[in-house]
Amino acid sequence: MNPRLFGTSGVRRLINELLPEFVLKLAYSLGTYSDDKEIAIGRDTRSSSGRLGNEFISGLLATGHDVVDLGIVPTPTVAMATEDYGTGVVVTASHNPPEWNGFKFWGDGKAYSPEQEREVERIFYSEKFKPEKNPGSVEKRDYIGKHIKRILDNVGRVEKPVKVLIDCANGAGSVITPLLLERMGCEVIAINTEMNGIFAHGLEPTTENLQETCDLVEKNNVDIGIAHDGDADRSAAIGKDGRLVDWDNFLAALAYGKDKVVTTVDASMCIDDICKEVIRTPIGDVAVANAIYRENAEFGGEPSGSIIFPDVHLFPDGPLTAAKIVKMVSEDRFYETLEKIKKYPTKRVKIFYKGKNPADLMNKIRLEILREFQGDIREIDETDGIRIKTDKGWFLTRASGTEPCIRITAEAQTESLLTDLIERGSSCVNRFIDS
Repeated sequence: MNPRLFGTSGVRRLINELLPEFVLKLAYSLGTYSDDKEIAIGRDTRSSSGRLGNEFISGLLATGHDVVDLGIVPTPTVAMATEDYGTGVVVTASHNPPEWNGFKFWGDGKAYSPEQEREVERIFYSEKFKPEKNPGSVEKRDYIGKHIKRILDNVGRVEKPVKVLIDCANGAGSVITPLLLERMGCEVIAINTEMNGIFAHGLEPTTENLQETCDLVEKNNVDIGIAHDGDADRSAAIGKDGRLVDWDNFLAALAYGKDKVVTTVDASMCIDDICKEVIRTPIGDVAVANAIYRENAEFGGEPSGSIIFPDVHLFPDGPLTAAKIVKMVSEDRFYETLEKIKKYPTKRVKIFYKGKNPADLMNKIRLEILREFQGDIREIDETDGIRIKTDKGWFLTRASGTEPCIRITAEAQTESLLTDLIERGSSCVNRFIDS
């Protein structure tokens, strides 16, 4: 059986695995699959993205497509461009470390579905590529202005001045978010906007990676801090006290007052406290977007800063999220809403592995978890991994779709109950990681 090409969010590999032969073959596969004459392509700021983008463009040209080169842009900018061109690809590994890179495919404003990915994968392994005697051409086009206009048309300017610090992580958000916030009428302090392929800190917007940013938020006496990941499809919020706003509370604050929302199986039960109907999906923005569309939901997102506002478009958009946050701050709604959300002790853990098949590993872990928690189980959800609900909390174990690790998420009524869930669950995983 051929190995899977696609994970939770496109194709991601270590750079030394993304050889020209692989990249060209992947481009031939997308070029063969797509019926659109023009294909849009953008890239993040990784030092490898220029080379990978050029190789991918060569493959698209060889299959007869014209290429719309958007340059360095956030992933949501490419997604928006596909509303015009039909097909798009962004060269990025999002929040993964700089030694990683990859490709994410888009069609008509939506990330490729698992069914579309499987068809591209089938073409990849069959090598039945579309021959084309007349190669296509390349044209560079700017989409940042269109992206900013769409956000401003939806969000508008701030009601009263907001002083904001934006950390672009030296990533693709550097080309849009500082300018967007200025046009909204904010006083902007922009940091880490150098697009030289050297990242100022880890790209996943966590407390550990953003400690210096949090210190600067407090030192500069700003009203709100915002941080992006590498491709700016995510945003994190840093309160004026210099503390990263808890991911689940951040998600709930943006969902507050909505009747029907979509989130993932790893999201806190605090969102259930403040929304009438909560629909849970597997991890990944594709699953969230599909459920929003299917259920006609008002809002969707993950507790990772990946947020979808369906009244604007059906994909996560970090600059749009930043604009929504700033607007709430200007209207005195952001901090006030956070105060209304109940906080439950929550913890997320990654346990990395080497040389193991994630599906086989999860099958063993699943049986061990069922044995360990058999007396405490009140509900089992296997939408994505295995989620065990007890009287006082819940525990989720799943294989990551973007990294070689098992992700553990737990939440409970008290810290002691949370510690118990994490320790017992981690023990179940480590028995097979270490074997």
